[in-house]
Amino acid sequence: MSDWNEYPEIDPAIIRNLVDAVGMYAFSGMRSQFVTDLRSLTQAYHDAFARSDLADARASAHALKGAASNIGLVRLGAIAGELEREATDPGSDLDAILDISIARLEAAS
Repeated sequence: MSDWNEYPEIDPAIIRNLVDAVGMYAFSGMRSQFVTDLRSLTQAYHDAFARSDLADARASAHALKGAASNIGLVRLGAIAGELEREATDPGSDLDAILDISIARLEAAS
């Protein structure tokens, strides 16, 4: 796990574009759903990796990468992309980046 740390945590332009496109009220609902999905996908990755189901782990990482990228969480998308390629144990990095990303998302919108 190395390259992901070079990425910015968020892309404020993506968040602004989403808010401009759907309005703040709708975005707030989307944000809540994304946070729920991001947490669920992160747990799914951990669970699959713990079962040594690398195909399922990669599928969870792919979905996490897409969800994170769609809402502007660049660093989370990068670590998920690395996990999709390598299906390794992220240790506490994935959970830490998830928590930071969610905090930045909520602060930015």
